[in-house]
Amino acid sequence: MKKLAVVLFFLMCSGSAFAWGEKKATLSSFDGFVERMGAGSRELGRGNTGTADTATMPAAYWNPAILGFRENLNLSIGGERRQLDRMGGALGIENKVGKRMGVGFAMLYRGDVSFDVIDDDDQTLGTATPYFTMMYLGFAFRATRRDAFGLSLSMSYDNLDVSEYFESEKLVDDYRSPVTINLGWIRQWNEKWSSSVVIRNLSISKNLSARWTKNTSTNNSVPSTEGVRPKILQVGLGYRSRIMGKPVYAWLEALDYQVADTLLAFDPDRHLWTGRVGFECEIIPDGTLRLGMDDLDFTLGAGYKFHLRVGKKTYPLDVNYGIIYESGAGLWTPVSISVRGNLP
Repeated sequence: MKKLAVVLFFLMCSGSAFAWGEKKATLSSFDGFVERMGAGSRELGRGNTGTADTATMPAAYWNPAILGFRENLNLSIGGERRQLDRMGGALGIENKVGKRMGVGFAMLYRGDVSFDVIDDDDQTLGTATPYFTMMYLGFAFRATRRDAFGLSLSMSYDNLDVSEYFESEKLVDDYRSPVTINLGWIRQWNEKWSSSVVIRNLSISKNLSARWTKNTSTNNSVPSTEGVRPKILQVGLGYRSRIMGKPVYAWLEALDYQVADTLLAFDPDRHLWTGRVGFECEIIPDGTLRLGMDDLDFTLGAGYKFHLRVGKKTYPLDVNYGIIYESGAGLWTPVSISVRGNLP
């Protein structure tokens, strides 16, 4: 009965995501949509949750503190194809350093396969293949057997691929953001519970805000624009148990986006709140089914862990599949596959 009550608690929290979802659209005017989409098919299938799970990859993106729990060289790679000719993926590599430290690198990618370029007269000039990336370099220190703290440095690189259609304006295709700072903490309280806190998008500038100027043309024929990435407070909670002899897991995350160029904003109108919730069950040995919600978007997933034997060594290979339904736009992600493993 107690286990069921915990699951019901997570379900009730998922209902809160519906109440928060009304303000989410405002985030579209801010930079950083790549990081808001998450990374990894395993995490996607359970509602894009991952900050409170020490097995999450790539850790440098989700929560750099997780790197403090690494014991081996870990590798992850994945790709996805969404409706409207959108594609993406993620790459991660991480390892233990010394007895208490870990280091990792992650790269997230999003792009369009065929994007129509239209001028002021609504005439189609051709097609472009814009892409957007985020890169993370993370470090962690494991303070105790259960606690770890981490820091990651992140930077974005975007390429719009449209300058060839506007030669007279001398448009600039590529943009690089300044380096931003992300802080993380994770604690494994016991065999069942874990919690995490991640603070994203801090910068060594006024108000610690990640803000910069984008020069859109080399001859100043097009006005410059401002790039702003909102500060994010992300709090996670994880629960592990068994129901009818099957391992089950529940994950919950609450996110606060501060949409203001200030150090701290206490006005609720300057904050956007959203939530994520996910569940997974190992229905057969090494085989897992998942479901979740990322705000108002529904997710499903499945995974299987293979054990590859080479000589006297066995190498785990975790293959995962996830889909997401973007309810606001009525779009599916039909293909999202990732592979992850480690070298013992």
